[in-house]
Amino acid sequence: MSDFIPALPVPGKWNIYENGPDDKYNPGGKKLQLKIPVESIPAFCQHLMNLADDPDKHKETQIYDYEAREKKPVTVVVAYFGAKPGQEDDEGWYGNINPKAHKAPATQPVSDDIPF
Repeated sequence: MSDFIPALPVPGKWNIYENGPDDKYNPGGKKLQLKIPVESIPAFCQHLMNLADDPDKHKETQIYDYEAREKKPVTVVVAYFGAKPGQEDDEGWYGNINPKAHKAPATQPVSDDIPF
């Protein structure tokens, strides 16, 4: 029996598809689309908050700042979503959004002592 506990009550789906030639911003480019079931949105947000609260899940990377027109370093959490090679439908490459539940470590020990 697996010890996998999903973070979401209903899994979502991601797609990477090609923009049409008439796309306003990136004709012929690609787009990432996330499809999160409405009933899973609170759990998805909580999952991201749990990752944000765990410094072991943080990573440094460069992000392009469009306002400053330059790259800048930022701290991110990386969310992984699976796909099998060659999975493609009429919306392009796809995979499931079904992350394993993650609990951030406690930041302070819990105590029953009265602080005064």
